[in-house]
Amino acid sequence: MKQVQLTALVLLIGSTLAMGQQKLEGGIKGGPTFTHGYTTIPSIPLSANVAIPQLDNKSNGIGTGYSFGIWGRQNFDRFYIQVEVDYNQFMLKQKANLTIPAGLAAVLSGLSLPPAVPAQTPATVNITSTSTLESFNIPILFGKRWSDGKIRAFVGPNLLFTRKAEAKRSTTATIAGLTFNAPETTSDLKNPNPQNPSERALEVKSFTYAAEVGVGYTFLNRLDVDARYALPVGGVYKDKNIKGYLGIATLSLGLRLF
Repeated sequence: MKQVQLTALVLLIGSTLAMGQQKLEGGIKGGPTFTHGYTTIPSIPLSANVAIPQLDNKSNGIGTGYSFGIWGRQNFDRFYIQVEVDYNQFMLKQKANLTIPAGLAAVLSGLSLPPAVPAQTPATVNITSTSTLESFNIPILFGKRWSDGKIRAFVGPNLLFTRKAEAKRSTTATIAGLTFNAPETTSDLKNPNPQNPSERALEVKSFTYAAEVGVGYTFLNRLDVDARYALPVGGVYKDKNIKGYLGIATLSLGLRLF
């Protein structure tokens, strides 16, 4: 159903742009994405007596990905409309540090607690995660041009259709002076395991939207350099109790084909 809606939307946009073909431009584009942000995940119950405490994931550098696609630009006297169909990868690296009882630390890290260590012994858990989201995007941008069209500025909504989302986590627990490294785990956040409460709680939306703003420069009459920044104001996770910030910067090079 979503694919039908997406196809219909693309056809509608294409027919709208084609209304003035004498001023219509189009081509291909691609470049890297740079993502940064943080996420606060509320407590997640694992059973009647065990719960993962609130996680405050903080930025751990900048996640890098890629973007490539096609674009069409309809020029008018005072403004232009640009519509794109892109495929994107966004990556976000984060860290979370917890001080919790050793018994819970053993559960979170998937390790067995040494028999000599009481379950209430203070322990620290360090979680490093890398979240990756791949999506089809449709930016609908309204812009203004200067200097015979060489300099551009634009703003508009960006529609995101999630194709794939996963999170890889590495967990290190320090209990009674001993350090334990748990095996890396991978969670499917688009189609989570219904038997896994932590995966189910972090399920991402199949569709969301972002606000996008950017500037561009055209040289040699056929090459476009764009720098843009987007914020997913529609939210990424289905659970509205998950809070945070996600910023996506994209630097792309476009080639006008007509």
